[in-house]
Amino acid sequence: MPSTKEKTKAKSKKAVIIFFSVLAVIVIAAVIFISIMTKPVSADSKNAVPVGGLIVSDSVNYQEHSDKKLASNPIIKIMQMSWKFCAASDTKAHEKQNPPQNIKKIKDVAYIDDANLYHLLDIYYPEGTTKKLPVIIDIHGGGWMYGNKDLNENYCLSLADRGYVVFNMSYRLVPDVTVNEQLQDVMCALKWIGENMNSYPCDMKNIMLTGDSAGGQLAAYAAVLLQSGELREIFDVAEADLDITALMLTSPVPYMNSSDMMSIYTKILWGTDYKKKATYQYMNLDQIIDYAQLPPTYLITSSGDTLAHGQTNKTAELLKSKNMECKLADYGKSDGKKLVHVFSVINPFDKAGKTAIDEAIRFYEDIIEKNK
Repeated sequence: MPSTKEKTKAKSKKAVIIFFSVLAVIVIAAVIFISIMTKPVSADSKNAVPVGGLIVSDSVNYQEHSDKKLASNPIIKIMQMSWKFCAASDTKAHEKQNPPQNIKKIKDVAYIDDANLYHLLDIYYPEGTTKKLPVIIDIHGGGWMYGNKDLNENYCLSLADRGYVVFNMSYRLVPDVTVNEQLQDVMCALKWIGENMNSYPCDMKNIMLTGDSAGGQLAAYAAVLLQSGELREIFDVAEADLDITALMLTSPVPYMNSSDMMSIYTKILWGTDYKKKATYQYMNLDQIIDYAQLPPTYLITSSGDTLAHGQTNKTAELLKSKNMECKLADYGKSDGKKLVHVFSVINPFDKAGKTAIDEAIRFYEDIIEKNK
């Protein structure tokens, strides 16, 4: 007859077996669920969402230059699923908004003629304008993995409604490409804008480049790359004939190889082999800032900006340490609630969003006035 000790040991063993069996079932179920949720669909499907790696085509090779290991990275797979849920939420939010209707829209202009849906941009400006208007070029956010120009359309329409010509670009997404290749897209878009903006009512002497979150990082880097031939060679990007008058960064995250938890995600967006690449020494803004003199820069963040509050403040401190003109707008609460990450971009028509945009535009207008 088994002793009490043996019975206890047997029960413990049984409990361990049950625990690991349940854990295995949970893991298998999670893997199956993630695989289903991240199964690519055709670009022509009504179920296609702008998340990197989730759109395929018989005619366009979206992964032409991708890091093959990146697409199967577990962090990337989890984030693909997360961004897919985010896309559904953003679509519902946009449907509730009422963007201005008196805006001329020129949609889906190819800045690279390769049929890639991510190589398109839109142009907006007030209907019936009879004079040249200052320009704003916007780069959307989305964690480098999500979104296209449609994500920021309402925001850009709100900017155009204030009396501007607004260019709104898409760019390829991780894991189809890496961040370096996204910068190649951005610079190609800027090159196209520089060569074609005289076809629109653009005041080509006044151009503000802006971006939010991941788009803020791309905008900050593009502002430097526009000025540095040495860095353009390292990053293998096009030269663009644009003189940026002002820079507006909303909750930028330009420190992608830092010591914080976010870098576990952001480092691999440069490729699983990021340490072996020529860009390895240039993944943080402070590593490239000395290659250029940034134009007057306006930064927006908020107390509820859990993703980028620290990085936005760090960016402001960096620019001030380099004696570059910089203004930081760090918002608190609105109606008793903390303002979330990129609040002015996702809610451009509510009180807080309107206020933040108006104050940023006032900064731009002041720069224009000083340059007359």
